[in-house]
Amino acid sequence: MYYIVGIGCFIAGALAQYVFLIYLWPNRHKTYIWIYKFYNHRKLGEPCKTDLVLDRDGYSLGYIFNRKCAAWVAYIISKGSIGVDVERDDSFYADKDIPKPYRVEPEDFRNTGYDKGHLAPSASIDFSRKSNEQTFAMSNIALQHPKLNRQVWGSLENTIRNWACCKGKLMIIAGPIYSDNPKYINNIPLPSAFYKVVYSFKHNRSIGFIFPNENIRANKLWDYVMSVKNVEKETGQIFFSKLSNKKKKAKGELDVAWWK
Repeated sequence: MYYIVGIGCFIAGALAQYVFLIYLWPNRHKTYIWIYKFYNHRKLGEPCKTDLVLDRDGYSLGYIFNRKCAAWVAYIISKGSIGVDVERDDSFYADKDIPKPYRVEPEDFRNTGYDKGHLAPSASIDFSRKSNEQTFAMSNIALQHPKLNRQVWGSLENTIRNWACCKGKLMIIAGPIYSDNPKYINNIPLPSAFYKVVYSFKHNRSIGFIFPNENIRANKLWDYVMSVKNVEKETGQIFFSKLSNKKKKAKGELDVAWWK
């Protein structure tokens, strides 16, 4: 009798371990991804007025119709949110939330010589399949020089993910900058530059970057660093406007050594 009970317990234990290892542990992230889905990505304010604001699971954006592009995207990341890392589909698609006359199709970027540059990065927003798929909406994409996209812009995205692991939860805002008379490609204005600003909630520190839309190597990242206040002067936007007056002082301060 004890022999049979022992065998039954062994089988039950083996089965429980199998279920845990095959089904529960690989899908453990599904038990807490709802936390990241409900981040308020506009918590610190919208940097400028736009024609349409869209809230997605992993980011928010403000879209300008006549530019056929977002003026800004805002997203919050943390050590936990970037640590899930689901599989990605990498399929760009037209955003049906954008009115058709101002909507961009993936084919509009074909043979332009420019990349489909993510504003809210795919690799930073992948705590669920849906959140990651939403980063491939063309409303989150801009005409970006391929060497910029694959070199310094990608390097900064990776650097920010590292910061999220050691400097706490971060708010990031990014977007294109246009000249007074931009060149048009397939009826889409070409950005002259791109900006990105970062704020650390835990440490009340901020940092900004502006890159010309051209070939910039990854090792030149720190040549384009500046305070958030200076990014505001260059873009005409106001970042982190909902910070208290005391905390807003961080926008004019820049401690490069601390961020490095």
